[in-house]
Amino acid sequence: MQTIGERLEEARKRKGISVREAAETTKIRSDYLQKFEANSFDVNLPPLYIRGFLTAYARYLELDPQRIVSDLNIILSSEGKAGRRDNREVYGRVDFGDNAGSDEGKASAPASRSSQEQALLLKFGLLGGGAIVAIIAIILLIKVLFPSAPVKIVPPLAAATIQAEPAQTLTLTATEATRVKIVQDLDGAVLLNAALARGESKSVKKQGKLLITVEAGKNLRMEVNGRNYAVPLEGYGRFALD
Repeated sequence: MQTIGERLEEARKRKGISVREAAETTKIRSDYLQKFEANSFDVNLPPLYIRGFLTAYARYLELDPQRIVSDLNIILSSEGKAGRRDNREVYGRVDFGDNAGSDEGKASAPASRSSQEQALLLKFGLLGGGAIVAIIAIILLIKVLFPSAPVKIVPPLAAATIQAEPAQTLTLTATEATRVKIVQDLDGAVLLNAALARGESKSVKKQGKLLITVEAGKNLRMEVNGRNYAVPLEGYGRFALD
């Protein structure tokens, strides 16, 4: 039976995305996601937050969040970390969308909090307040030092020059089954995101630099306007094609 981490990693690779891309989309720290995929849940957070992050990540990867959280509860119980039932009201009704619990999740905040939770809340409050003060100070300093700093705007002529570059045809052929995702760096458009069967080919119009994510680089052959280009990696990864 697969562990939670194995299921998360397999689902992410099936979508053709990296941990960094997943972290940017879900707003969950990449080191947390790496630990989750390594089946390690010792991230110095209350179980409530771990469950919430896993629920959000599972939904993003199109997995069943209730099953993931259920398996997590078994792990936390075996490690003696589950403790009393977490209450969403402890952190100001933080709700990650997990509807599997009973009416206890909607009750009022408990009369007391553990010292660990209080210390964590105080730490987050101080960090958040300090960050806001620092941002305001930086904005005021910029306004004082650069009162009339010009806004850089790309001239229409430069933009027209970029668009005027002749388009090229990129053809990808799978020597064995693999998955490929192609993003155009110029405007972030996804040109291709598909699984290729053995012998299958896909062609896209290349306009400037492309960012290519491939599940197995050794299974891919690449041509630009009929000219062969070597794929610079053998396994899973992403590379740029100018």
